[in-house]
Amino acid sequence: MNKFDISSVIVVQEKRPVGIVTHKDIISKIVQTRIPPDALKAIEVMASPIVTINEDASIEEAASLMAKKRIKKLAVVRNSELVGIITSYDLVRAAPKLTGLLDELAKK
Repeated sequence: MNKFDISSVIVVQEKRPVGIVTHKDIISKIVQTRIPPDALKAIEVMASPIVTINEDASIEEAASLMAKKRIKKLAVVRNSELVGIITSYDLVRAAPKLTGLLDELAKK
């Protein structure tokens, strides 16, 4: 994550998203507890189940789901297989009118 400057990684099993590991997970579950990172597996650190949305959903649907679930990252699937990820930053960049929905995420 540091090497590629990304804040999260989606964990997949047979191409299906099963969880997500974020910087917050690493800090709270590894750094603060002083557990050596190589002593844990992704399944022990990831948040699960992961929230997903179909690739055909609208930007408004994605923003609404993210606000409702209070998440900043949303896995995008096609036939249950991971095809991408939408972040709150992506939504702001793509559709500034959704800022009101995303304000709820900032309260998190």
